[in-house]
Amino acid sequence: MEKKLMLDAKRVVVVHLNNILLCPPVIQLVDNLLSNGHVVYLVSSHITELPERLLGHPCLQYTDIPRPNGNSLTDKLCRWKIRSKISKATVKRYMEKGDILWTTTDLCVRTLGRLVFGYRHVMQLMELEEWYPMFGNTRWLRFPIGKYAKRAWKTVVPEVNRAYIQKTWWNLDRTPCVLPNKPYRLDPGEVSQDMQAALDKIKNEKRKVIIFLGLFSMDRRLDEFANAVERLGDEYCLYMVGKPIDKYKKEFARLLKSCPSIQYLGYYPAPKHLLFLKYAHIGLLPYIPFVTMVCRSPLNALYCAPNKIFEYAGYGIPMIGTDVMGLRLPFEQYRIGVCCKQLTADAIGEAISEIEKNYDEMSANCKRFYDSVDLDQIVEKILYEA
Repeated sequence: MEKKLMLDAKRVVVVHLNNILLCPPVIQLVDNLLSNGHVVYLVSSHITELPERLLGHPCLQYTDIPRPNGNSLTDKLCRWKIRSKISKATVKRYMEKGDILWTTTDLCVRTLGRLVFGYRHVMQLMELEEWYPMFGNTRWLRFPIGKYAKRAWKTVVPEVNRAYIQKTWWNLDRTPCVLPNKPYRLDPGEVSQDMQAALDKIKNEKRKVIIFLGLFSMDRRLDEFANAVERLGDEYCLYMVGKPIDKYKKEFARLLKSCPSIQYLGYYPAPKHLLFLKYAHIGLLPYIPFVTMVCRSPLNALYCAPNKIFEYAGYGIPMIGTDVMGLRLPFEQYRIGVCCKQLTADAIGEAISEIEKNYDEMSANCKRFYDSVDLDQIVEKILYEA
């Protein structure tokens, strides 16, 4: 049930200049704002594919920015021109009534440029970056992202260590606010026809399901997990739900061919992917320091802030992760999973054994961890505190 409209409700212009379906934290932000009585003007792409409970909300207005396909230089320039022109004009129009401009990525800030200086700007960062390129992925021309953060009304990051690192890198006057990447609700909606066969497959699985959700990239080291599961025999199987990034598609196809233990169920946009967690026994969180962009710091993986940790926890699924601080801290504090100090088949097998010995306790701890974060309180504090 939606909460009643507040007398002092904010009108928030949320800008995410990418496919919103690939960024669950932005969907959760919109859901949070609407559920707490605020008016949301959303600027993004693929908005029309969001759940009906959001699209049909009376306090949501949106502009869906077209996203031309193709990776040629001409395609990229066309994409940049369309995105820049439409987003700037749309933000100006919405902010005639808006109270707060909330950008969700560094790309949004670079695209809108100095326009953000005219508004009360909440600058959210999904990744940890010391600098950001002026164009594409070049290291030679740098956009002054730190100066924009210093002039923002609030900066927001998803993890506490990132907050202090970002403050130090950019010499910010205030420590950024921490808004964890937790789902606002664990409601995947109705089963769509295109995913019924995949759901039936995992539902009828007799073995214990180890699952990985998310984007597949070279830094996930999924082959090590596949090898570990194969060595465990017929008791376990490995299921994957998600989408390989473009540069990883060939390697991912090779991985599926070489590892018969992997069951790939396809990609389903958020929040539909949550439907598979009902049948999972253990969740995977592999994060390896690996630079995928010239501006992306290796610390991004060391202090990871995955929405998957909350998705698994919400369903009471203990986890196996790599030995990085972003996972070690919650794993040790709440005892919700095991970090592998070495990513080998033996170490992964030992982690599985430890989870099995303490499964019921860890599953209960997962729920406790999930309930420990109050998103309503955090977002309201960002919106209302000076």
